[in-house]
Amino acid sequence: MAVIGLHHLYVDDSHTVKRQVGAIMMHSNYDFATFENDIALFILTTFVKYNDYIQPICLPDTLPLLTDETPCYISGWGYTTENGKNEHVLQEAQVDIIPLHVCNRYDWYGGTVAWNMLCAGSADGSVDSCQGDSGGPLMCYFPDVSKYYLMGITSSGYGCGKPNFPGIYVRTANYTSWINSHLHNKNPIVNIRFVLIFSAVVWITFHIVL
Repeated sequence: MAVIGLHHLYVDDSHTVKRQVGAIMMHSNYDFATFENDIALFILTTFVKYNDYIQPICLPDTLPLLTDETPCYISGWGYTTENGKNEHVLQEAQVDIIPLHVCNRYDWYGGTVAWNMLCAGSADGSVDSCQGDSGGPLMCYFPDVSKYYLMGITSSGYGCGKPNFPGIYVRTANYTSWINSHLHNKNPIVNIRFVLIFSAVVWITFHIVL
């Protein structure tokens, strides 16, 4: 079941819609050990019309230039502290995109973050995704085109809010060919049928806590 247009985790709004998931298309090269290719497509059985509360987000065709001035945000109902509890109301936080050469330093992730991934959060650990946020969006706003782009999908990380260990996200720009290869049925822009979702194992959504 896909629930779309939800704000409170357990309370439907008037604009909330629910659709059955007809199929889940997992990436065939998903690696549970490294979280490489941590992406899947959900195919809904019926369309969802866009409205004031349900809107699409752009997928990057290439690698848009991310600078220190690019505002990027994460959202989810996950823990707000490590070993905490899920939030009932959708949370949002602004994050910094951390370059791979920084994220892969020996005292950070030590070279384990691949090119298909993004690091985002804060160096001091004050802002981060956590358990229960996996599959949520990393979205950035580009004022030159006045649009938000889905730059990443929450995937994994070492603990929550630890200095030098920001959240790790799927780099969606590297998967546009894979996504497009599965979209055989092009639909009108006023409808949703294909939903881009997080991990290959959808019922296990977590942030690694060690």
